[in-house]
Amino acid sequence: MHVLVIGSGLSGLAIAIALALAGHQVEVLEAADEITYIGAGIQISPNASRILRRLGVDKHIEKYCTEPVDLRMMRWQDGKILVECPLKEPAQNQYGSPYWHIHRADLHRGLLARANELGIQSHLDCRVVDVEPDTPAVTTARGRRFTADFIIAADGLNSICRHIVAGQASHPIPTGQMVYRVTLPARRLEGIPELEEMITVPRNNHWIGPHGTVLSYLLEGVNEKLVNLVFTCDTRMEDGVNQKIGTNEEVREAFKGWDPRLDLILKHVDSVLEWRLYTHSTLPTWVHPSAKLCLIGDAAHAMTPYLAQGAAMGIEDAAVLGGLLAALMPSSTSSSPPDPDALRRTLHLYTTLRLPRCAHIAEASIGSRWFTQMEDGPEQEARDAWLLEHPGIWEGHINIRSRKEFLDELFGWDFEAVLREAVKAEASLGEKESLEERSQ
Repeated sequence: MHVLVIGSGLSGLAIAIALALAGHQVEVLEAADEITYIGAGIQISPNASRILRRLGVDKHIEKYCTEPVDLRMMRWQDGKILVECPLKEPAQNQYGSPYWHIHRADLHRGLLARANELGIQSHLDCRVVDVEPDTPAVTTARGRRFTADFIIAADGLNSICRHIVAGQASHPIPTGQMVYRVTLPARRLEGIPELEEMITVPRNNHWIGPHGTVLSYLLEGVNEKLVNLVFTCDTRMEDGVNQKIGTNEEVREAFKGWDPRLDLILKHVDSVLEWRLYTHSTLPTWVHPSAKLCLIGDAAHAMTPYLAQGAAMGIEDAAVLGGLLAALMPSSTSSSPPDPDALRRTLHLYTTLRLPRCAHIAEASIGSRWFTQMEDGPEQEARDAWLLEHPGIWEGHINIRSRKEFLDELFGWDFEAVLREAVKAEASLGEKESLEERSQ
C-alpha cells in the first residue's frame, strides 16, 4: 500500500517507520524547507520506550537518554519534599522498558536516522494546503500534488486535516496556561552547594504550588550534560502570541517567592522559550468517512502536559495503526488498490483501540493539573499531609503519579498484546461473517 504521511514530527516519523517495517511504501511531506531541531526536554515513559525499541529507534538515541531514579514532589515555597515515587526501578522491573529523559531534538534526530535507514522518502517544503480525502490526494503551497492509497495526518496541533475529518471547524482550545522552557549546561551551576544534587542526581524534581508547577531534570545532550526546566503557570503572554523567546527576568517575576533554588538557576539562564498551552476536544472518530484519511498524534488528541504523555500517546498511535495495517492490510507488490472494506474495518479498529485510551489519559492529565496547582489552604494542607504519610507507590494513592493501578494501566500498556487480541478478535469476527454469508 502507498501511504502519504503529512508531517515529520515525532508521531509522523514513528508511523512512517512502522509502515516501512511492514513493507508499505511511505512518503512523508514536511512543511519546513529544512529540518531544524528545536524544543527542550521530553519524557518517554515505558509505554512509549517499549515501542521505540521495537521500531529500532533505541540504537540511535540511547546514548542521549538519562533514566530518572524517581519523581520528587516538593512544596513550592521552600522545596520541602512531600512525596517520592520511584521511576527507574519499576520501569525496568515491572513494566519491562526504561523511563527516559531526552532532548526532543535528539529524539527527533534518532527517528529521522531510523527513517533514513529504511529508505523512507521525505519531501521538504511541502506545506499541505488542500486535501482530497476521497481520491485521496493532497496539494502543497507550491502547487505539487501527491496521490496515494491512504493518507495519515500527523500535522500537529493546528492540523488542517482535523477539520476535514471532523466535518466542521475543530480548533485548539486554550488551557489558560503557558510554559517557560529553559535548557542550560549543568556546568554553569557547578560550585553552588544548594544545586549540587539537582545537577548530579537524575530525577524528576517537581515543585507544586498555586496555579503553577516547576519541573526540572537532567539531559545527556549531544556535547554535555544539560539541566531542563519547565515552568508552568497561568498565561502571561500578550493576546495573539502563542510562542516567543523570553527572558529570565520574566520567569523570575512569574515565580517570585518560589523555592530560592529556582531563582539561583534562573540567574544563569540566557533565554527562555515561551509557549501557550492548548488542548483539543475529543472527536467521535479520527477517520474520514472515505476511510482514506485518518489522524494521529496531536492532530487527533493534543492534550495538556501535566502527565507528560502527549508525545507518548502519539507514539502509541503509531504502534497501533502501523501494527493493524501490517496485520490486516499486508503489503503487496500488486498495483491494485487496497480492499476498501478491509481498510475501513482496520481504521475503525484503530479508532476503537486508541480514542478511549487517549481521552482517558487526557482527562487524567487535567485532573493532575488541579491536584498539583491547588490554592494554599485547608485542602492543600490535607493533600500535603496525606502525601507525607504515603511515600512511594500505593493502590488508591490520591496522587495519580503514585497510584499503582493507574501506573499499571499507563506504563504497563503493551502494544503487542493489544494488537494480538485485536487482530484475533477481528479474525474471529471475519470467520463468523463468512460462515453467515455461506449459509444464506
